[in-house]
Amino acid sequence: MNKMKRVFSFSEKPVLFILKILPSLLPGIEKVITVYYSPDSASIASELIRKENGEYIQEFFQVSDSHSIFSRLRSDNAPYSWLRKEDLPFEVRSKEKVQLEIFNELNNSILLIRIQNSFDTKNDLFFIYFNKDLSNFGSINPNKLLSTENKTIIGHILRNSIITFIQNNQNDKDLFATINENTRAMIKERNILRDELEITREKYKEGLIRLSNSYLTDLAKSNGVTYRLSEGAMKKIREYTGDIGNLKPVIDQAACYAETMNLEETTGDVLIADIHLVMDEKKEPRQRETIPGPVGEVPVKYNKTFLLLDKLENAALHVKSKNMLLTGANIGHEFPTPVTPPAITDALKKHKQKILFLFREYPDRWEIIRTEFRPVQNILNAKPFREQLSA
Repeated sequence: MNKMKRVFSFSEKPVLFILKILPSLLPGIEKVITVYYSPDSASIASELIRKENGEYIQEFFQVSDSHSIFSRLRSDNAPYSWLRKEDLPFEVRSKEKVQLEIFNELNNSILLIRIQNSFDTKNDLFFIYFNKDLSNFGSINPNKLLSTENKTIIGHILRNSIITFIQNNQNDKDLFATINENTRAMIKERNILRDELEITREKYKEGLIRLSNSYLTDLAKSNGVTYRLSEGAMKKIREYTGDIGNLKPVIDQAACYAETMNLEETTGDVLIADIHLVMDEKKEPRQRETIPGPVGEVPVKYNKTFLLLDKLENAALHVKSKNMLLTGANIGHEFPTPVTPPAITDALKKHKQKILFLFREYPDRWEIIRTEFRPVQNILNAKPFREQLSA
């Protein structure tokens, strides 16, 4: 036996959802016919569910009738009506059978329920075929017929039940749409953060090159020698993950090594190759990773603050590599998207408590802005935070 594909109840038309559950609400009914407006085809559609050999089968069928009769039925304001089969103003023709024998079911009474269709403001119709007695409602004397009072109660309760099911169905659909929208927004935000982090990493790597060149420029002024970095050396510097404070001695040592190896050369430039760079990161006094790690290393609510601090640190690195002052204007200019000093100050104020938390959790990160960028130092030098550090 093939298993039916599982879908959300709100993934199909509300009318068809109700058609499927009515046999569960009313065990033993022989047939339910629905005539409704389909927005997909912008026309009247109809379907049937009927009992056959103890199981219910859903079928498409055609209703031959004039437009005016259906328009009158769908425009009637009565919430429900009880009809005899002789009262039905149409014939139902099956696609597979010449005609459904709905007029020969002498023992059925038909309840017509009208539910407003939100697409054309007219009513969708449910024709529910009951037995004339109360046998559809449990083990009751089959000789006891449906009274007018019974029919009024049944019509009222059943219509309200259908309306409730449809409203719940729509509420679930709206909720699911909201969840989907929120999920898409979260994915979009995550992708933006990932892209910004990648840009920050790339700018950081280029900052390392500029900082190294600034060190070589200082050496050139004192030694009277021009130093150049080979492609291999620049690649190795970009991959440097040690303490930023240890980069200068690495560059100084590489320049000295390369100059020594270049004594017999006639050219004035000293080319520093990757082999001249000795980056023994095990000798670092603090084992910290300067390149920002994935945002996922910290609690989600601190992601944006974490990224802000990374941007500030790497912007500060770029500013220092250019031998410029660590001012808000210079740092803001080095952001992936340049920002103004007031914007930096405002961001620091808004993230103050989270910044303090991250500085406590990651004491080896963001060394430059901790020690040299005044707006951040003002946060760290606040009395409560200093007391916490000394506690």
